[in-house]
Amino acid sequence: MDLKPSYIFYSQDSVFDKRTSHNRTRIGETLGDVCEGRCSIESIPAITVVNQDGKWMTTDNRRLWVFKELELLGKCVNIQVNVGQSIPEAKRTTKNNWVSIIIRGYPGGDWYQKHENRDHYQIVPNSTRYDDNDSDDNFTHSDNSDNYDSDSDGW
Repeated sequence: MDLKPSYIFYSQDSVFDKRTSHNRTRIGETLGDVCEGRCSIESIPAITVVNQDGKWMTTDNRRLWVFKELELLGKCVNIQVNVGQSIPEAKRTTKNNWVSIIIRGYPGGDWYQKHENRDHYQIVPNSTRYDDNDSDDNFTHSDNSDNYDSDSDGW
């Protein structure tokens, strides 16, 4: 099945900036690799989506960020997705109706800076974590031990 990345929602409130299994690069570097022709969109593993309350949602949040950036840059319209059955409640940590994500640390590369629309993410230092008790603009420091990214295949 094909979907526009903009039709897919994040399941988590944040992701780490760790290197992915895709050429051992950060998500921003993967974005640059696709934009500069060093790899194709098809070389990025398809994400799995689940229909939750009429919205397509994924736990493959790092890849979704890359695909959303590619869409904003005019580098893709639709992506191939796999349809799953459910997302465990523990992996649904979003605090803003699934529309944006916090990237904890530097994503790498600079292609994500080549457009003005940054509504779907915010970058914060890796030592910071969103706190339920804070407003949308406030963060608290943490060792990140209680946070994880659920992308099971290194993404």
